[in-house]
Amino acid sequence: MSEPDPIAAEDAAQRALCAALRRVMELARVSEAPVAVAEQARAALAQAEQLLAPWAHPGPYSQSGHGARGAELDEGAQDPNAFFPYSPLIGARNPIAPPLVFRCEEGVVRADANFGPLYVGPPGSVHGGVVAAAFDELLGAANLVNRVGAFTGTLTVRYRSLTPLQQPLRLEGRVDRIEGRKVFASGTLHHAGRLTAEAEGVFIRPGPAERQSRGERVAPRARG
Repeated sequence: MSEPDPIAAEDAAQRALCAALRRVMELARVSEAPVAVAEQARAALAQAEQLLAPWAHPGPYSQSGHGARGAELDEGAQDPNAFFPYSPLIGARNPIAPPLVFRCEEGVVRADANFGPLYVGPPGSVHGGVVAAAFDELLGAANLVNRVGAFTGTLTVRYRSLTPLQQPLRLEGRVDRIEGRKVFASGTLHHAGRLTAEAEGVFIRPGPAERQSRGERVAPRARG
């Protein structure tokens, strides 16, 4: 019998912890509990805080990891969920993430989402800022899987209708074209076949100096 993988066990435990916290946050958001029950819940959370505090990593942090645990990312990674476990949108190890579930199909990133009460904006609808953040993550992932990872320059979102809360949603993002260091990407958000929002983004690929500052290898420029 093979020995259990401690890294896999730690990852599973952290994902389960964040899933539990996600559920508690949602319940706290919709709670109408009496004072005594609310105080009991607060005391339980205070105990959890004491348990976790000694194990807090001091940083620096990133979507892919923190400190020595941070993973080197391949810009052609085909599973953004696996490479960004701490993302505030898709990270299973981030309790504020809904989380969205991304998948790559021939260079196009599609996502399933269902935003709960934590993300409400207009009554019964997803907050417009949350929709914009979802698009930013979606288009960034589309860039990544097409090996043109870049930073957001501008993001334009057009809201066609309200996006319903607590309903299955479908997002789709793709790279449209590349002009020098600029990457142009676009995405759509649908509910039950109805377009609720669409986005266009211009992303800027890091130059050699920026890449070197991040510890990436940069090939020397050929001299004529």
